[in-house]
Amino acid sequence: MITLKTVTKTLAAGALSAAFVMGAMSISAPTAEAGIPQILCGPTLQWSCVGRGGPSYLFIGTVCEKDAYEKAKRRTCKPLVIK
Repeated sequence: MITLKTVTKTLAAGALSAAFVMGAMSISAPTAEAGIPQILCGPTLQWSCVGRGGPSYLFIGTVCEKDAYEKAKRRTCKPLVIK
């Protein structure tokens, strides 16, 4: 007859074995390889943007937002330096 004690021992041994197997698999797994590097957008800055022969525009945003703005408006932007 199967008793509660036998069932408990079997389940505990199975859980312990599974934990050892999972630990061994994680240790022996190859190291994670780096994916495509993500550009950090950085802090919000003020940019001076100029179009073709046009006036200068003030743009406030991160580097990523500036890149999108330059593509959309076809302008070139440089960090605004206050002297």
